[in-house]
Amino acid sequence: MDKDYRIAELSTQGDALDAIRKLEQQLTETYGSEVALIAYAAEEHEEDPQT
Repeated sequence: MDKDYRIAELSTQGDALDAIRKLEQQLTETYGSEVALIAYAAEEHEEDPQT
């Protein structure tokens, strides 16, 4: 199976967004430059048996 990825829709997931922002802040402080995290959601697709 192949996987395609799309940007995860987290606008209604307040806890997830808070966790991502907290980790971004921690990584920014650790590395000394701004870090941005991007969330992707996997979509599995069955391969075409003819390929």
